[in-house]
Amino acid sequence: MFNLLRAVFVVAMLQLAGCAATNRPDVTSVEVGMTQNQVVSILGEPQMRETYGGTEFLFYENSAGTRIPVAFVAGRVTSIGRAAYEVVVRSKSQANTANTR
Repeated sequence: MFNLLRAVFVVAMLQLAGCAATNRPDVTSVEVGMTQNQVVSILGEPQMRETYGGTEFLFYENSAGTRIPVAFVAGRVTSIGRAAYEVVVRSKSQANTANTR
């Protein structure tokens, strides 16, 4: 019984070590003004894309597993983070609501 628990513990530790060793690109290396090609070359292909009007968002996961949006207008980074994303989505939603009245 003790050997079984020990084996389970060792396997669990190895799995955790594998997760910690995952080398995700760091979104903090992205700067406003970079081109979309520059961002993709640094971070790789995004997990998700969304477009609202003239703003395209590329989403990348950080080390905590949170998706971080990177906003592009005319192919260049204009902002990074959830706050800018929410402003754009909210304004687009309000514009759509106003157009249906």
